[in-house]
Amino acid sequence: MPCESLRTLLSRPGQALLALGLFVQLSGFLFNNDGSRQATQVYLLLFLPALILLIAERFALSLWRQPSAQLLLALLGWVVLRGCFDDSWKAPAYLLKVALLILLYVFVVGHLQSKGVIKIPLALAVLFGCCFAWLTLIVQFVVLDKPLVYEVLRSTGRLQELGWHGFANFSYPIPAGLYYGIFAVLLLSVLVERELKAWTWLPVLVGLAGLLVYVLLTFSRGAWFSTLAGSLTLLVLSPQRRARVLLLIGALVILLMMTVFWSRVEHEWFLGTSQRGPIWLNWLARLPEFWALGKGAGVALVYRYPWGDTVQHAHSLYLQLWFEYGIVGFVLFTLLLGTALLKAWRLRADPAARVALATLVFALVAMVSDISNVFTRPNSYWVVLWLPIGLIMGLRPPVEQPTTT
Repeated sequence: MPCESLRTLLSRPGQALLALGLFVQLSGFLFNNDGSRQATQVYLLLFLPALILLIAERFALSLWRQPSAQLLLALLGWVVLRGCFDDSWKAPAYLLKVALLILLYVFVVGHLQSKGVIKIPLALAVLFGCCFAWLTLIVQFVVLDKPLVYEVLRSTGRLQELGWHGFANFSYPIPAGLYYGIFAVLLLSVLVERELKAWTWLPVLVGLAGLLVYVLLTFSRGAWFSTLAGSLTLLVLSPQRRARVLLLIGALVILLMMTVFWSRVEHEWFLGTSQRGPIWLNWLARLPEFWALGKGAGVALVYRYPWGDTVQHAHSLYLQLWFEYGIVGFVLFTLLLGTALLKAWRLRADPAARVALATLVFALVAMVSDISNVFTRPNSYWVVLWLPIGLIMGLRPPVEQPTTT
């Protein structure tokens, strides 16, 4: 199957260019160290070819006829319209540009998914993710000799960058954990859904171990639970016997780790929601101010703790989106997620649908306590949300075979 996908990709230069552009966007956060997130390369290799292909295919109307696509169009339309109000901090022109980029991105992912060649750029991006996860562990704990001690790691040593010349620098542990976490779910799908040769099991398991250890040492509990939720979805839905074996092994490993490190587990439980509770209560107290139309596109939800620290967003994408875009934006967003989830669920007999569903479940959990904004220019959060949406939109229902009598 991978060889067939590669031959199909190479036989069509347009698709190959789109796949290259998607790979650059997915992995650019790793090998870019100038802060640009490979903007020029992404525009030239991904968005420009995507726009040309979209026009050549007469705007791919069949893709946009499905409910999730129509809700995405409605949501982005409301985001741009909300930016026209005087209370918005983001200009309509900026939001229109962002909306067009999101549509092109979802179109690319959906197009490559429908053509059966999405596996190539995803596999390459996951490979890079595994390499950089292990490089980070080696640089941080061998080269830089960072102490592998819970108290030090939890306070000042949470993983968020490679630690060498600015490569793979996510600035904060949360986006780092979510980025590597969704790659862990994608790599787990290789173990679960594909028939691997004996010699390939070891490198895949080693790569998966590197991703999971990186996610663990970010100490982002949002990334922990998102990775766990996506992995469980994949393992529970898969009909493969090895999925049950991996599920049992994973449960035993988690149980063993909780037993050995019980004092650390108690400390994590004591930390609770890391002071998100007061932020959410502040959001609830202010709900009458913005519940209908929102406070405006890009407006910060400012909350000052009693000890003086200030936060600028709700620390929940669901709440922040409602705060900015009102009940209209929140309902459209939840309907988009619901219809995408329902489509993937109905097609769960297809391995590609199970993988897409697992990544969307990952995103649903991640957005509860993390992710500040997804209506921005391409960033790591696009990999968390818009990639799963595109994967699901590109799924095709099985063609019914005509019955013969």
